[in-house]
Amino acid sequence: MDNNHVQKKSINQTYESWMGSKKINRILFFALLVLTFSYMVFLNMKTPLIADDFVYTFIFGTSIPVMTLGDIVTSQIAYYTTWGGRVAAEVLTQTFMFLGKDVFNIANSFCYIIFCLAVYFLAVGRRIRFELLLLTTVLIWFFIPMFGQTVMWLTGSCNYLWCGTIILLAILPFRLYQEKQTKLLNSIWFALAMIPLFFISGITNENTAGAMILIMLMFGALYFKEKIQIPAFAYTGLFFATCGFLSMIFAPGNSLRVENESAVAEVTMMVGSNPIITRLSYFAYNLYALMPLVILAAIAFVILKNEKDRKALVNFGIFTVAAAAAMLVMLLPPKFPPRAMFGLAAFLIIAVVYAFSQLKLTPERIRKFVLIPGCAVLLFYIMSWGYVGVDAITVNKQYIARVQIIEEHKNEALIQVPEIVPLSSHNGMYGLKDVQLDPNHWVNRALADYFGVPNIVLLP
Repeated sequence: MDNNHVQKKSINQTYESWMGSKKINRILFFALLVLTFSYMVFLNMKTPLIADDFVYTFIFGTSIPVMTLGDIVTSQIAYYTTWGGRVAAEVLTQTFMFLGKDVFNIANSFCYIIFCLAVYFLAVGRRIRFELLLLTTVLIWFFIPMFGQTVMWLTGSCNYLWCGTIILLAILPFRLYQEKQTKLLNSIWFALAMIPLFFISGITNENTAGAMILIMLMFGALYFKEKIQIPAFAYTGLFFATCGFLSMIFAPGNSLRVENESAVAEVTMMVGSNPIITRLSYFAYNLYALMPLVILAAIAFVILKNEKDRKALVNFGIFTVAAAAAMLVMLLPPKFPPRAMFGLAAFLIIAVVYAFSQLKLTPERIRKFVLIPGCAVLLFYIMSWGYVGVDAITVNKQYIARVQIIEEHKNEALIQVPEIVPLSSHNGMYGLKDVQLDPNHWVNRALADYFGVPNIVLLP
């Protein structure tokens, strides 16, 4: 037996010993969650209020500050009747603006952890496997579109991270019940207790909530095919999620919102203003941005297919079909910002992690798929954390300097502030509207109203 063979055997045995130990697995699992939470708290603390955040300090459509929880109710009634149906996200945004950024920093970090766990358990089931949780967090970090806008930015996080987490939690019982039909999941009391979550999940985000309902239907069909008793929560889930979804879609303000929305300037400059061409251009642009994750999902499918497990392919297919449906439906609205792919990216990540969770880890596969690629990806992940952290600190310093300028010149009729330039798409300010040269631009007006000054403009 040569030295190379002995070394490989030793590495495999060490890995199997560590991963085979429930205690070590749980310690590493929990440690990763704590580390991720701590880093997210740091990033949230360094992320300032941005763009729309300032708008949500006022009752919708007015310059009247939100002073009580009752004002939030008044604001949301105005929002629902004149602009749109995403009430869940709007309530969350105005509530956090009312409670303060410090509260949001901690709550948002917890929500990110819950989101990661929801993705993990939807993919892996009830098992605790540290390496799969690490894979989940790495995929979320690198493949969630516009991470800064959907996770770090207060308004964007309430619309995507928080609403996406609500949707995944609503789906989770369907996945866990398919794995094991427990008495709790089968009880009528569980079905009734889940009604508020199911309804709220329907009024979150149009394309992702629609895909969620499709997933519920597909799991119901799977129960029927596998002759599993359909639980009560499947009925309440489908019914109340659909009710919430219809409440969002048919909100009185939706027609007004569609009339006022226009394509983003960058796209119209390239392809013109033809609505059909614009929609197709958005679709192609965003699909191109999503291609690395799509390719990874295709590789996962090939690996899973080689396992020759038909049941596993069905579960993989449920989430990939839902992701495709969520993507295709975005051909309908007049614009398709990249952050709108948050939910479908989450579904694809679930499918990828699920596929890798089904692999039978032979010594050869451990060496090929875990040790060598894993160490390389982990190094890149750590470097990315460092780069994003430095960028967050830099942007935070620029924002503090801007606030100091505003405070020092509060009595002046026109306050000029310097530009803030984020470098990473993981930064909350990346790709969002900031202060313009025009004092009447909506960002300038919101910022001026927030600080109680006449006018704010960008320093030329």
